[in-house]
Amino acid sequence: MLLSILVISRSQDLLSQMLNSISKATSLGVDELEILCSWNGSKINEKKIINNTIYNFNIVQRDKYHFATNINSLSRKAIGEILLIINDDIILDPDSIDNAIDCIKNQKNVGLVAGNLRYANGLIQHIGISFNKYNKPYHKFEKSIKANNLIIDSHSKFVPAATGAILFIKKELFDEIRFCEKYEVCGEDIELSLDIREKKDLNILFCPK
Repeated sequence: MLLSILVISRSQDLLSQMLNSISKATSLGVDELEILCSWNGSKINEKKIINNTIYNFNIVQRDKYHFATNINSLSRKAIGEILLIINDDIILDPDSIDNAIDCIKNQKNVGLVAGNLRYANGLIQHIGISFNKYNKPYHKFEKSIKANNLIIDSHSKFVPAATGAILFIKKELFDEIRFCEKYEVCGEDIELSLDIREKKDLNILFCPK
């Protein structure tokens, strides 16, 4: 198994939409990809989830919502060489999974691959996390310019940190570090990024494709 997609959800509509975008995002075979879900919604809505992909989708836990704890638990159940941790409200671009896998497998000294996230109106949501002079993290250009603005470099580049909304990481590396479960809301993705850089001397790569 090459890729395990890990997702937490309580919305059958958002989850179904994300699942529906997977088929155009990758050319992986049915035996190369699994989708593991931590479901926090109702039993009624669980029955309304629609998986239009060829890939195996399994709700493997129904634990109370806590992002870091839920994802760490899903990782222990995953069998893929690479993990894609993704929010259920994301719609994947065509070929985006394949492009990210290519980066993480073929780029040297890369520990984590981050994605290019846009809002529905085309404004930038995430092109990597930066830090200001007070060491406070922020999303560069968030909601300020369109993602296709010429000021945005279209090439892959190293960034200080990445959001947990969509990231690719080798399972062996994630299982060694994992998300810190002390955070209530946000922060575990930034600590993971910094741990990868400091403890493993690996880079965080922003892949615009």
